[in-house]
Amino acid sequence: MDMDSIEGLNEVRPAVYRTAMKLRSLQKLCHMHVVTLRELIPALHSLGGAWDTGAGLSEQEVMQCINRMFQSVSQEVPGQVSAEAPEQTCRLLYRLFDRGQTGAVCRRSVEAALISLSADTLSAKHKGKCLACVCVCVCVCVSVSEGAGCSAGEPCVWLS
Repeated sequence: MDMDSIEGLNEVRPAVYRTAMKLRSLQKLCHMHVVTLRELIPALHSLGGAWDTGAGLSEQEVMQCINRMFQSVSQEVPGQVSAEAPEQTCRLLYRLFDRGQTGAVCRRSVEAALISLSADTLSAKHKGKCLACVCVCVCVCVSVSEGAGCSAGEPCVWLS
């Protein structure tokens, strides 16, 4: 099969490469090229249960999550993350997802962006997105029956 004979392939290829290079430069700017799902998923879970994945997160909540993620990376691979990496990553997320400058970004958007920019393989990223976005937190506590949800100290079971 002659690759040049496929109509439109030559026009698509440069756009795909440009997009890939732009994503790679964002990944390196934010130091996400050293972050794997092993460090990322626990940080995302620190945002609280999966009760309302469409809820808005404050900049402080996002920054705490990002700091936790980069602290894990620094413990695994010392010297690979700069001090400004959390701030750059948080700034990128707010530029992308807080166009109205409300001060809040959607949890799903944060999860999807961080997983997409992580250093794992595509198949691992796909599994990570499914785990982060589709899992259901079932709390084994009385407050569930009252509709109050879980507090940080109550036991939870993660189903995926």
